[in-house]
Amino acid sequence: MVRSSTKRNRLNSAELPNRTRRNWSELPEELTFQVLSRLGAIDVLTSAQKVCTQWRRMCKHPMVWRTIDMANDHFFHEVHYDLDKMCHHAVDRSFGRVEDINVEYFGTDELLKYITDSSSGIKRLRLAHCPKITDKGLTEVAPKLPLLEDLDFTSCKNISHEPLKVIGSSCPLLKSFKLDTWFKLPEDEVYDDTVFNIEEGEDTDVEVEVNAEVNANAVAVAEVVMDGEMDADALAIAGSMHGLHHLQLFRNELTNDGLSEILDHCPRLESLDLRYCYNLNLKGDLGIKCAERIKRLQLPDNSTDIPKTDLLKKDTVWFTYRSADDVEGHVADVIIFKTIDFTDDYEW
Repeated sequence: MVRSSTKRNRLNSAELPNRTRRNWSELPEELTFQVLSRLGAIDVLTSAQKVCTQWRRMCKHPMVWRTIDMANDHFFHEVHYDLDKMCHHAVDRSFGRVEDINVEYFGTDELLKYITDSSSGIKRLRLAHCPKITDKGLTEVAPKLPLLEDLDFTSCKNISHEPLKVIGSSCPLLKSFKLDTWFKLPEDEVYDDTVFNIEEGEDTDVEVEVNAEVNANAVAVAEVVMDGEMDADALAIAGSMHGLHHLQLFRNELTNDGLSEILDHCPRLESLDLRYCYNLNLKGDLGIKCAERIKRLQLPDNSTDIPKTDLLKKDTVWFTYRSADDVEGHVADVIIFKTIDFTDDYEW
């Protein structure tokens, strides 16, 4: 006999199987630490530490903060958290034991200085979409990262090739470097700062003159770019990061000359990602050299789609429960925390 969907909708928590009702405070401390270490720093500070008194105590343990992941999907446009303040607090809780830190969207030179002043054992640093981090800021903190092994710059538009030289010479253990650059076309440079104020009914000759000037400026910018600056990143890497095993130059401007320098001066390279590097021509000897030298090679035209196998990896901790409202009987993967009021909660 098939039960009606109406009866299934009447299920409540008391009717759920015992295996779905868990008391998270009863987990062994070792397992709890594993759970907390897999959550992002924002989840720990805003939710996990409010589960119970035991979890709050454990969330203050430095072991939880050896990895600080401030990934936020740009959500702070809707949720008003002070991410800079949260990151400072996370670094303080680590008591100088941070080894792996990821900062997205809100990073500044001041924050980066605070992180490196507080932690001398950082092995992995990722900065994503942080336009307020500059060449000057990176140059100043590079000598404070002697144990750095993995560095990732993703779409940080104000970082040039200059600090790469200092980083390479200051971080002798660097094995992996990712530089994801939004390729900026010459016309972008012009249009970003150009304002058109053509009033209705105004002589269109004015607009034609403006467009002509824009085109002329675009050509001038293109000539400067073509004058040797396209290989600046590649030459900085080749000149200072000789111990690299993994290199990603995503959407980079480098040419065959710059790639040749990297291959000649980075003899330990095992993987090389050159997707969207459309100034390269790998149909000749250079392409053959890459194929012979590099074990894992991503070419400019290779797909950027995420493989399905990667989507199935369990990089996130999920607390599974069966929803009483799920009439199809599906298992919903969500994170549910019981919120408890604490008088010393921080206002993020």
